[in-house]
Amino acid sequence: MISKKMRPIGISAVLRCKNEEEYITASILSAYRVFDEFIVVLNDSTDSTRGILADLSKTYAKIQVYEYNQACSPAGVGYLDKVRQDPDTSLSKYYNWSFRLSKFSHVCKWDGDMVALPTLSQVRDLLTLHDLILFDGYDAVGEHTTELEPRIYRYDPEKTFYEDWDLYEVLKHNYSTSYCVEEKCYVHMKLVKREWQHKPWSNPNDYATEAFPAPNRNGSDLPVPVRFVRSFAGVIWRAFVRVMNRERT
Repeated sequence: MISKKMRPIGISAVLRCKNEEEYITASILSAYRVFDEFIVVLNDSTDSTRGILADLSKTYAKIQVYEYNQACSPAGVGYLDKVRQDPDTSLSKYYNWSFRLSKFSHVCKWDGDMVALPTLSQVRDLLTLHDLILFDGYDAVGEHTTELEPRIYRYDPEKTFYEDWDLYEVLKHNYSTSYCVEEKCYVHMKLVKREWQHKPWSNPNDYATEAFPAPNRNGSDLPVPVRFVRSFAGVIWRAFVRVMNRERT
């Protein structure tokens, strides 16, 4: 792990991948001009993703490939119960391990089925001013598979790390300076992948049994009905950040 005092200004994109052969090339190359390195961590990947990355890394030096050999519990209903039974299957443990491989000042939670839009480039100008950068994307078929969330943040394990929640991992942080990019920055290809051709999609947050935790580690959970926590908080957060962004300009 690189000491935070030694980290050069830049963004390490961290991709946790399992069977992303369909869009991994588009995911990396569309964002190649934006990120300073791509930390790709394969977890139980059985398709051709590994070979595609090997070919890409011959031409594109920013790509680094790692393996995380511990099986992880899938996100969704029953996730937290499974992790409590077997803590080694925790997604937050997997995420924290992966992000520790980064070497630049900021890290980005990027996915192998996200294709960057040109608007993503603007995040480069925000690094020295903000600890947390939030952005959202379009779903390729118009479903609710994306969220406005803090995908880029200054890496400091004393201030930021992932914890397990009811349905998946969540980022916990103590940062106060943030910026919301109002334009959509990527297209999410999740539901046009082969594995979803014959599977129904529903937003997993509709099945939460615990309140979504407040982002700040010293905060408290929002006292609103569980299934509306993220959508309600997102509306309020967007309005608040727009005001803050205008005041800074």
